[in-house]
Amino acid sequence: MIELTANAQKSLDHYLHQARAYLKGAKSVDAAEVEQNITEHIENELAGAAEPVSADELETVLQKLGSPQQWVPEEELPWWRKMIIRVQTGPEDWRLAYISFGLFVFGVLLLPTGAILIAGGFIAAQAALSVVEDPTQLKAQKWLLYPSLMTVYLALLGLLLALPLLALVPLAYDLEHTLRDRFKVGDDMPYWWAACSVIVGSLGLWWLIQGIVLLGRPNIPKVLFRPFADGFNRKWALTLICVGIVVLVGSLVVLNVVCERYFTF
Repeated sequence: MIELTANAQKSLDHYLHQARAYLKGAKSVDAAEVEQNITEHIENELAGAAEPVSADELETVLQKLGSPQQWVPEEELPWWRKMIIRVQTGPEDWRLAYISFGLFVFGVLLLPTGAILIAGGFIAAQAALSVVEDPTQLKAQKWLLYPSLMTVYLALLGLLLALPLLALVPLAYDLEHTLRDRFKVGDDMPYWWAACSVIVGSLGLWWLIQGIVLLGRPNIPKVLFRPFADGFNRKWALTLICVGIVVLVGSLVVLNVVCERYFTF
């Protein structure tokens, strides 16, 4: 075998790896024979060249050979094999897209423990986004990346918007009997009207605070929810502030009416 430089050997190994990935699923082609033919062709082309052969010289020969996938008709391969080949030999962004979608599918099938796989798919999707400067360049890849991204983003959005509920709802159940005795409320319906008013009002206050923060830092959603929140601006923050104020004031009005009618202070 002709002596190659380290970079040239790496290029040859990569080419042969791609060829093996295609040939492994082929029925009408002898993989070992094709690999031997490739090696013999390269040796014949480089016969007489100064050793060790550089990566540039080897690359010229590999370009003459053509793409590794030419050695077997792709239509002969099953769909799952084509997907695996895409992962093994395709561009980095496509590999990450297939990995992300695969982890998402298996994660959904294996829920609830599959949530770990969905998280892994989300990380792969984020890595794919980092490969391209402009998310609009993703084109067809977005259909492989968006399932993982949207699943995690929707869960995160729900958590951010409803965070007070995690603490206030259990607290309302724990304090029911204590507060009903304290304010001499015999029926549980007035108590829960008041409790729900406090909970909803807290949500309104939480949205008001978030809106104020986003008004000063409109880039936060763009970072957290890339690329879906690229169009976020201060108008959305103002809308959240207005909704928060309306919900907060409405809840306070309801709470005041319920307390005056049913609670004894």
